[in-house]
Amino acid sequence: MADTSPPERATPERIGRYELRFELASGGMGSVYLARLDGTAGFEKLVALKRIHPHLAREADCIEMFLDEAKIASRITHPNVCSVFDFGQADGEYYIAMEYLVGEPLARLFTRVAKIPEQRRSPLLPLRMARIIADACEGLHAAHELKDSNGDLLNVVHRDVSPRNLFITYDGAVQLVDFGVASARERLHKTSTGDVKGTIAYMAPEQLKAGTIDRRIDTWALGAALWEALAVKRLFKRDTTANTMFALLYEDIAPPSKFRPQVPKELDEIALKALARNPDERWQSAREMGQALRRFLSTQDELIGPAELSDWMSELFPQGEARKNQLMELARMQRSPVLSIRVTDEFEMTQAATVAEKPPMAPKSRPSRRMFVALLAGLVAIGGAGAAALYFGSSEQDAEPAPAARAEASPVKTAPAPEPRPAPEPEVAPAAPQARATPTAPEPVPAAPEREAAPTAPEPVDETPAALPSVGSKTKAAAPARRRRPRAKQQASGKPGTVNLVTRGGWAEVFKDGKSLGSTPKRLTLPAGRHKLVLRRSGTGPPKRIFVNVKADTTRQVSIDLN
Repeated sequence: MADTSPPERATPERIGRYELRFELASGGMGSVYLARLDGTAGFEKLVALKRIHPHLAREADCIEMFLDEAKIASRITHPNVCSVFDFGQADGEYYIAMEYLVGEPLARLFTRVAKIPEQRRSPLLPLRMARIIADACEGLHAAHELKDSNGDLLNVVHRDVSPRNLFITYDGAVQLVDFGVASARERLHKTSTGDVKGTIAYMAPEQLKAGTIDRRIDTWALGAALWEALAVKRLFKRDTTANTMFALLYEDIAPPSKFRPQVPKELDEIALKALARNPDERWQSAREMGQALRRFLSTQDELIGPAELSDWMSELFPQGEARKNQLMELARMQRSPVLSIRVTDEFEMTQAATVAEKPPMAPKSRPSRRMFVALLAGLVAIGGAGAAALYFGSSEQDAEPAPAARAEASPVKTAPAPEPRPAPEPEVAPAAPQARATPTAPEPVPAAPEREAAPTAPEPVDETPAALPSVGSKTKAAAPARRRRPRAKQQASGKPGTVNLVTRGGWAEVFKDGKSLGSTPKRLTLPAGRHKLVLRRSGTGPPKRIFVNVKADTTRQVSIDLN
């Protein structure tokens, strides 16, 4: 689902030593942020910081599960397990600081491959997926083999191995994440009899029946992930939970090659053995399953390793790494508000909604009746009731979004001189409707640009009302209106300013004067003045034209809704 309103500011903006920069995801128990740790001598580090939802911070069960996750994950040191750097309590909240992975979950790889016929039919697909699962097996084995200080096994079981908890980085590394429901001998939180934790479509039969579980349920889950990766379709997922459970417990499991003939017989056998409903007939450890996969890969002519996976990731997601690097660049900025990156669909994260935070509204003086009548008359003249509707509240957003406009309206900021204001421009319209044919703005304006003219509407409210002419001056405003030409001067000269441009409802490529400036989120350095930008949304949808006002030596946030 898409966000319908800007999210609230992250509260608090800082937890202990960590400054929250982006909200990356939110689940039933907590939220994950991209956070920045600042140290001495310019040291800084970006981490993924997980915190419990405030309304659950006093629940003993939730706190125990959170502590258990931190204790288990922090003890595991392995290249195929996401590292935990820090854990603590600050400002009345518990947090876990983890490595921020520049990559994509396996679930998203599934979706991308399924949409591209060449990828689905590629003879390399089974080899690549086998390598990913083989690496995941090693990370899982490291968790299963975790020992206490006496050298005794802690009997760790992940319990939620699934494609969304297996990450592939753009460097070609595979990492296991999220030990939130893992079980272990020294857990504080004890699961009640009959409780079932995990993702149903990847649960082993004994786990679904709330029976005795051990590491072999994780082997089953890896087998289900491998089967889906090879067949490029869901294995047990059905239209209802009941049907999913029935399929998992009773339906026959066909070999992946039934759906993808290019799948080698050896991989069929490895996947089906992992999916044996009798635990004694499965691979008895994740390492044993991983070794079988690596033996198969060693017999192939094609070499598949981290370098090859890295190249494949770049092929599947041409701009994926660059976009994440842009987010990291924004997160490192010292004076920018907290942003929220809400991932609304684990299987298509390119459409993640990106919205700017909502800063406190500066008190605004109510527009005078004279100002109101002048604006209304001009708007009706240039576009009738439709143009008036744009002023009073259009559903389409432009480059002067409410959060950014309100921020600039703060009483702390004062304009160095009363700039020529866009609002008086329509006031020449009653004298000669054709006056719009010679616009004073430096960009050519089409014959009917009323919707693009909307960015000029918010600014009169934020400036000094005294700059507006009186209603009575409208009949002799034709000649004085030409005095607005200094706006073009402002655009052509002046020191540069910075615009942090983010988009809601997906990513977009930014164009100025027909030249691509890159994809959102994008940090733009532009000369002071008013600039016309074109946003071309990735996928379908018409381009969106916006205007951005840039002030010298000033950084501002602009959020655009692409929907």
